[in-house]
Amino acid sequence: MGETARDDELVAAFQTTRDIRALDGLIRRYTPKVRATLYHMVLNEADADDLTQEVFLRVLNGLGQFEGRACFSTWLYRIAMNTARAFLRRQGRSPIRLSDNLAAHPDRGHQRPDQAAMAKELDADIAAALASLSGPLRAAIVLTAIHGLGGREVADIEGCSAATVYWRVHKARKILKQRLEQYLA
Repeated sequence: MGETARDDELVAAFQTTRDIRALDGLIRRYTPKVRATLYHMVLNEADADDLTQEVFLRVLNGLGQFEGRACFSTWLYRIAMNTARAFLRRQGRSPIRLSDNLAAHPDRGHQRPDQAAMAKELDADIAAALASLSGPLRAAIVLTAIHGLGGREVADIEGCSAATVYWRVHKARKILKQRLEQYLA
């Protein structure tokens, strides 16, 4: 099974053979997306790395029982979001601590020092604004606006109605707009 195989084909191959190599395509396809989602939920590089590993261990352990009632990606994101929420509860963090190592921007390598400082300040303010959101609001904005998932898929991931997701996105945008208004003027 190559990288061009569909998710359902890769899942079926694993379920049939229990050969972990059948998961390789899924892991390569989704690791960057899951890791980015987790980072935007916990806003800490090291925690996002650890949680990404935890998510894929849960996938490995549960994939044999995956029934395909939802898309694999929906099932995977639900595991990722539940893992992030459980982590935040264990840490007693909401809002969460901010990482000193904010998201790297490869296109910023050739910036003047003043531009780099302003970009770092913007990153910190965006992270602080995200951290100020409740878990459900942060999940809605991260999954829709940052990762481009549709409202119905996010509703499936979050276990709520699409209308609730749209309300959460609206509320999160309103809060983010207030917190980041100095950059929007």
